[in-house]
Amino acid sequence: MSKKKTQAKPEQPAYMEELLTKGYIVLEAKSREELSEMVDKIPANNRYGAGAVGKNKETGVYTLRIDIIND
Repeated sequence: MSKKKTQAKPEQPAYMEELLTKGYIVLEAKSREELSEMVDKIPANNRYGAGAVGKNKETGVYTLRIDIIND
């Protein structure tokens, strides 16, 4: 008997639908590393630009705006 190998689709982050619909999104995370992981999950076939990382001094939350680049 042969076993069929199925290749699992990479799961798309929940924020991708909003990013593709609106054209931009502001990501929020507790650390810069967490923000980096979120950006790394954006599929390679999507071109985007990112602003500077901001930090709310009161809450300690980091933010990053991502914009989709349409050619």
